[in-house]
Amino acid sequence: MIVKVLSVILFSVLCLHSDLYSESPEENSTEYVPLFAGTMLAIYSENIDPGHVAVQSYLFKTRQPGTYDKNWSFKRQKTIEELSLLVLIDAGITHYLDITLFLGGYYNRIGHRHSFLYEDTQAFLGFQVLRDQKESWIPDFRLLLGESFPTGKYKHLDPKKMLSDNSGSGSYETSLILALGKMCYAFPKHPLNFNLNLAQYFAFITNVKGFNAYGGSADTNGKVKPGNEFFINAAIEWSLTRNWVLGTDIRYLHQNRSVFSGKKGNLADGTSAFVGLPSSELISLAPCLEYNYNEDFGVLVGVWFTVAGRNAENFLSGVASVYYEF
Repeated sequence: MIVKVLSVILFSVLCLHSDLYSESPEENSTEYVPLFAGTMLAIYSENIDPGHVAVQSYLFKTRQPGTYDKNWSFKRQKTIEELSLLVLIDAGITHYLDITLFLGGYYNRIGHRHSFLYEDTQAFLGFQVLRDQKESWIPDFRLLLGESFPTGKYKHLDPKKMLSDNSGSGSYETSLILALGKMCYAFPKHPLNFNLNLAQYFAFITNVKGFNAYGGSADTNGKVKPGNEFFINAAIEWSLTRNWVLGTDIRYLHQNRSVFSGKKGNLADGTSAFVGLPSSELISLAPCLEYNYNEDFGVLVGVWFTVAGRNAENFLSGVASVYYEF
């Protein structure tokens, strides 16, 4: 009952009357059923059907011209260019359970230096708590329990690459994600699809040596407790036609301070190296255009860029994605 009440509160601000969720947006006519495949960053609020498998690949072309400092000011630095591939594999187990795997890797360049890297691997169990009920305020509600495995590179880095050869946290991370979604027929022939994600990541202590993702020097040796991470992602899709969709994501991310203990080591000038990361925040947008050929196949193109940040990267990414379910 509490879950249902919370769901009503979250989505009541999006539509004015429950009639907007009518299964038949126009009386005495064939029901208009739009195709929505999801925006660029949103996590699905509905499990995939049992016995089905969905594969979605994302290609990111990213340019990072600088960073944000502790005062939310942009500081330009040598530009980092990156080409990355993310593959999402989702398999339905039952009507209330599915499993999702995230695999990723990338190539980047800073000046004349190049790196080919694997990223951390993530696996999630998805539990369908509620399903969208037409002519009601009840949305889709999916709970995901995940684990991140430190398959990316995070220590023994090249100091001349300015952390561009870092591709992981080095830590096992347990995550809990709430995903809610609801379709709204405010415009009968152009319905809206809303999605809200709330995510919390809990990181565990990891060993670090040498130059690493958290700083350090050649003789650093110790342990880091990465800061826990929280993000909220609000997404909306607007159906232009049954096949064409406009969408956008608005994301806020916060990460707590990462704390080091052990031997910090010394830099080339003899000063003590700094190891650890301050807390950070990032606000970003990701508008996109979708074309869904049918319920099983679709493509997406868009951009993802930062709006503001604190102790975080400034970036602009062009994104292309292909979705296929079988």
